[in-house]
Amino acid sequence: MKVSQHRKLAVNLSRLGLRSVIRHSMLWLLLTSLSWAAPNLVLISMDTTRADALSCYGTIPDAPSGAPPVSPNLDALANDGIRFQRFYAHAPTTLNSHTSMFSGLDPHGHSVVRNGYVVDPAIPTLAQRLQTAGYSTVAILGSAALESSMGLNRGFDVYDDHLPHHVADIYQASADNVVKRALAAVDAHTDDTAPLFLFVHFYDAHAPYSAPPPYLDRYTDPSYDGAWRQANAPTRELARAIFNQKADPAHQRFLAGRYLGEVSYVDAQIGVLLDALTKRGLLDEALVVVTAAHGESLADEPQFAWSHGNDVGRGSIRVPLIMHGYGVAIASHSVVERQATMSGLAPTLERTLGLDRTLGDGLDFWDLVRPGPLLDEHGWPEHPVRPAFSEATRPRLYESTTDWNNLGLYRAVRAGGWGVQGAPSYNLAYAFYADDHGEHEGVRPTLMRMLNRWDAESPAHRAPQMPPSTQKALEALGYLDAEDTELPDTPP
Repeated sequence: MKVSQHRKLAVNLSRLGLRSVIRHSMLWLLLTSLSWAAPNLVLISMDTTRADALSCYGTIPDAPSGAPPVSPNLDALANDGIRFQRFYAHAPTTLNSHTSMFSGLDPHGHSVVRNGYVVDPAIPTLAQRLQTAGYSTVAILGSAALESSMGLNRGFDVYDDHLPHHVADIYQASADNVVKRALAAVDAHTDDTAPLFLFVHFYDAHAPYSAPPPYLDRYTDPSYDGAWRQANAPTRELARAIFNQKADPAHQRFLAGRYLGEVSYVDAQIGVLLDALTKRGLLDEALVVVTAAHGESLADEPQFAWSHGNDVGRGSIRVPLIMHGYGVAIASHSVVERQATMSGLAPTLERTLGLDRTLGDGLDFWDLVRPGPLLDEHGWPEHPVRPAFSEATRPRLYESTTDWNNLGLYRAVRAGGWGVQGAPSYNLAYAFYADDHGEHEGVRPTLMRMLNRWDAESPAHRAPQMPPSTQKALEALGYLDAEDTELPDTPP
């Protein structure tokens, strides 16, 4: 019997509910002893991609009307799989969020301040877990923010951080280059007797928004002739104009279109990747997961327009999560309304792949993924399930120099469709908002207590330990920029 036939038999028996019947039989011992019968895992991370940049999630502010769908490939994947409507990152910077993605810990658990802070080698990762379980593990990166010196390379047989382009003072690779490297690595390192864990990271949606044709201007007004028509034009001046309520809406729409062009280009390359993996037979029995490290504040966040890191608004924190099982028994044709968080992803993947949970210390969301009735209720306010905590990571005026570095920056908690954010360490007023409901002042005290408890559990201050080259790159990208004093007196 071929490997694929063993896998299909195991999956079909599980679906038929025969596991309990044969649990103690020789057949069940045979099936469960074959480590190579586990499904492949393809985990795709799109940097700087807010949920509503994908067509299946809606429309971003200032998006042009009448344009083609931004993400037809991911839309199709979501249509036949699971799409999480409310999936939240804990932090709006790449390394911090990916550390949560791989460790199952939020920032207060893993202590990665932001880009440039090495991951504690004592923290177990998803790659290590799968490598120990017999997986062949391959990672292909799109940005030096995740370079091997940062520590997330642990557990990967192949960790390709060879990045050909130096753009905006950081080494990175375009999406087509990432796909070519991924397929080359798969062809060179896959083992027919072992399942594959393939991690692919795309960085293109990060500023400057300069996708290749025809994506560059697919979502822009062809009659626009403003200053930002020039490729790689800086956005700081426009951000200041938005903050001062002096911006021309045409500029905002144009940059929104350029951003969507980047997202659409990545979607097209994800389609190329998945088609190629299908032809290689690697999606016969596989779990495909697509998410993003964080989003991007566009013109909908005037205080922080065209950036990320400084705020915890929906544009920066709400990211896509799409899961699709090929021969893997998970829910399908589902939109999950109940919220989930990045730190729940790694332990959920463990359970979905049939492994015991070992990663993280918080709630996973296997009950939202498994086949069967969907437990999809908020439970608020009696049972505020799955609170989503997040914190800004880019210092401006208020980074702590004694307590946890991010404690004085904006933080937020969301639960049951309501949320509260603030920076009480600096006596800034809390801001209350309702993502899905009208305001209900009765939930504010509960949310504030939840956020305060999270703050109280924050780790100790962490001194920078980054090489000068990394610090220079982060300063150039704006992550270490403290010059902008136009911070509002209260959170947005």
